[in-house]
Amino acid sequence: MSRRKGEQPIPRLLDTWSESHPVVHMIRTGSSWFAAWQMQKCTPTAKLARQTGIAAARLTAISHGDRMSRAELDALARAWNVSAGDLAGSIPDKRLVMD
Repeated sequence: MSRRKGEQPIPRLLDTWSESHPVVHMIRTGSSWFAAWQMQKCTPTAKLARQTGIAAARLTAISHGDRMSRAELDALARAWNVSAGDLAGSIPDKRLVMD
């Protein structure tokens, strides 16, 4: 993102999870929770790996339904600009997040 000299950066507001969120529709129509967030936020795996510090192979495992740690969930939440609680709330199987 480029901006002019002296111009203030645009604040990034947290995305709020609700029943009317586009990710809800994607999950209901067959997308996995991970794919739905990845498509909504337009983050290729390589970029997501750089932003989160999670290896691309590990992200692929998570996207295929592997369990994840709370630290991984927090990193994904920061990358997708959503609270960790809202991201965890979007995961249909709560057993996927390990504390």
